[in-house]
Amino acid sequence: MASRNRFFAISAQQADPLSWLTSRQLSLLLGILVLSYGIAASAITWTQAHYPALQVVAAVLCAAACGTVYVGTRPLLQPIGWRTSVAALLVAMAGMVVSALGYVHAGVALEWWWAPAGMLAVIASLGPSLAANRILVLGVVFTVASAVVCAAILHTSVQVWGPISAFVLIAYPPALGVAVTVTFSYTAVRTILPILESPSRLLVAGRDAHDEVADTAERAMLARLTARAAPFLEGLADAGTVTPGDRALAGQLARRLRDELVTQSNLSWLDAIASTSRLVVVDPDHRASHMNGAQRTALRGLLRAILDAPGADTSSIMVELRKAADGATAVGVNLDMALPEGTRIMFLAPYYLTLKTAVDDLTSVNDGITFRVPDNGDR
Repeated sequence: MASRNRFFAISAQQADPLSWLTSRQLSLLLGILVLSYGIAASAITWTQAHYPALQVVAAVLCAAACGTVYVGTRPLLQPIGWRTSVAALLVAMAGMVVSALGYVHAGVALEWWWAPAGMLAVIASLGPSLAANRILVLGVVFTVASAVVCAAILHTSVQVWGPISAFVLIAYPPALGVAVTVTFSYTAVRTILPILESPSRLLVAGRDAHDEVADTAERAMLARLTARAAPFLEGLADAGTVTPGDRALAGQLARRLRDELVTQSNLSWLDAIASTSRLVVVDPDHRASHMNGAQRTALRGLLRAILDAPGADTSSIMVELRKAADGATAVGVNLDMALPEGTRIMFLAPYYLTLKTAVDDLTSVNDGITFRVPDNGDR
């Protein structure tokens, strides 16, 4: 039961952000469709309505509601919440009310009224980015509210249908949208989440993730150590004897090698990246070592993208890691990029969303990114 409740409480985009990277285009498409549908319906009934221009206004409002979802689901923003969802549904409800006012005493058949489809479109546009339980609650509330208000407005204009039948006809399209969208969200999360959390996937991502930077740094260190020790050992082998000077030189080499090995062992994989760039790492407690392979690979990809981005001030990029009270690691990436917001989003979105699949509480602001790495016991 707890597993099923979790499937209702997580959106498809939260479960697998990369697969739903382009899902916000759905809200844009639905907005265009409902705008076209509303304008076409208003043109057909233009001579019947007392206030035909209100249908155009209503169509624009329904399209604007879908646009609210489109703007609120940009890749680098927080997951869409109650505020944005309620705002979009309120605008859609306003569109239905305006359309109903325009058809008062118009004699338009209620079963062919277009405006309830606007509410359906907004509910459907929330499907990928809103959890099923929230879609259910908001969908039911706004379906009932809009149907009651619109039925009260149109009750004098509807001759064929009684008040209950009129309510059912108005509520049917958005109610159908709620049922389909909740089913879609629940099914998508129930399918995706077990795959992403399977032990085989975690093993591959965590243990076998390729660490090219660490391998390169290790090979360079081995080359330096070999270059110092190998000629000395070869000389001893050729001479066949060990002189007091050889012993003194061997002691010096041993101290140097030990110092370098100690220094190298204290460097994290993140320090290895910093040593090859102007990246500043603040990690006094060596928390970088608490990140698994998937998290390291995702963060490294994001940092490389930031360092390679045109207009990025590499001297201002800083990664800070601190231990949280619950044992987790709080990570902050401060950056200064001169790119416009749209270009920056498109440039960093793939790396950002990859990181989002591996860490918790990922948040993006204008001048940085923050997230949390749970303690191993929480994984």
